[in-house]
Amino acid sequence: MHNAFRVLTLLLVSNLVSAQDTLVFSYRNYYEQILEHHPVIRLSGLITESAQRELLIAKGGFDPTIVGSFDRKVYKGTNYFDRGDVFLKVPVWVGGADLKVGYDRNIGETLSNDVFTGREGISYIGLTVPIGQGFVIDSRRATLLQARVFQDLADADRVKMVNKIILTAAKDYWNWYFSNRQYQLSADFYDLAKVRYSATLQRAELGEAAAIDTVETLVTLQDRRVMLDQAILELRNARLLLSNHLWSKDQIPLELPEQALPQLSTGRVLASDELDQLLRLSLQRHPEIIKFDFKRQQLSIDERLGREMLKPVLNFNFSTLFQGGFALNDTKYSTGFANPGDNYKLMVDLYFPIFLRKERGKLQQILIKQLQNDLDQKQVQREVINEVNAAFNDVKTLELQIRTQEAAAINQQLLLAAEEQKFSIGESSLFLVNSRESKLNEFLVKVASLQAKYEKALAVLLFASGVSSWDNL
Repeated sequence: MHNAFRVLTLLLVSNLVSAQDTLVFSYRNYYEQILEHHPVIRLSGLITESAQRELLIAKGGFDPTIVGSFDRKVYKGTNYFDRGDVFLKVPVWVGGADLKVGYDRNIGETLSNDVFTGREGISYIGLTVPIGQGFVIDSRRATLLQARVFQDLADADRVKMVNKIILTAAKDYWNWYFSNRQYQLSADFYDLAKVRYSATLQRAELGEAAAIDTVETLVTLQDRRVMLDQAILELRNARLLLSNHLWSKDQIPLELPEQALPQLSTGRVLASDELDQLLRLSLQRHPEIIKFDFKRQQLSIDERLGREMLKPVLNFNFSTLFQGGFALNDTKYSTGFANPGDNYKLMVDLYFPIFLRKERGKLQQILIKQLQNDLDQKQVQREVINEVNAAFNDVKTLELQIRTQEAAAINQQLLLAAEEQKFSIGESSLFLVNSRESKLNEFLVKVASLQAKYEKALAVLLFASGVSSWDNL
């Protein structure tokens, strides 16, 4: 009856190494494979790529552009006009200005002198500067600044998605761990019942045991067969759930090999001072919290633009002119830079709504959103802190429960050994031995269950802190 000691040793020695080390699929290897090959985590990388494309789109507002047009009218043999204009427009970051370099050619019998250029046309270099609204910041610069902040927001969303996948995968791994331990226990205790049934049957045939004892051992054997079948079913289902997270680098679904085993050691013990570290980490790196910081930056850009909209639109346009296609060899018209007062074009645009109700309303909406963002962040910060504290409490409570349950299992083993000794001298019965043994099985399964719950509680604690691995601390 010393097989029960072997079962207890199998379950409680945490540093036990499998005889086939190559079959052990550790959580570390599992975690790394998920990070590298899981399709949803790969998909999360597209969030960052999408943000980069948004930044590229925003940068397009500062792309140089070539603009051109040609317009001709001929009617009843009369060439009314040939009008053509082509120019290169280069946006400038500082001051929101636009640099223009172009060529203008307008001829025709009906054109007035103010637009007639002659057949050689006029070349020009001009600059448009918003003196009022748009000098400090405009919609182009605001869009680009917000696109840069959006990259950080997208990265926070990516981290959140990865953390959620890792949490689900961790729970599935430790469910597999528990199912495997439960199966091992059921198999071992079934073997014990099988050996006892065979021995009792032989003793009954020799007249050394009552025939009813064979019925007692047979009932126990049948009951444990049912338990073993159930454990096999739960192990198979747990393996299937775990396989959901296994993919090859070519995105081919993988199945967990039949001979694969989970790691046998569990139980990272948390020190009390780690709670403060986790709380600080959650406030600094939790994706749900830092997203509010990035939103605040975006709203700050909106506020700057909103205040800029309160200014009058006052655009200054100046161009220096050259006859022909920058014919610098023509002394009469090649002094555009030296004497801009001789050949230039000047225009000033002014626009200013008297009451500014639209602009003031938009600015007030932005200020309200800023206040709402700050209040929402405070609420989320409190929720995250409480979630971390609650998860930490779960971990520490499970630590105590595991130690208590392990001690109970050891005490139950002592009771079983004593009952077996009493049975050997005829002072006990098979019913009591089987009861003690079944209770030991129950205690050992409970130990394995608490160990799995403990590891899942650690995963929940990491998720509540905003990270997916202890290596990220």
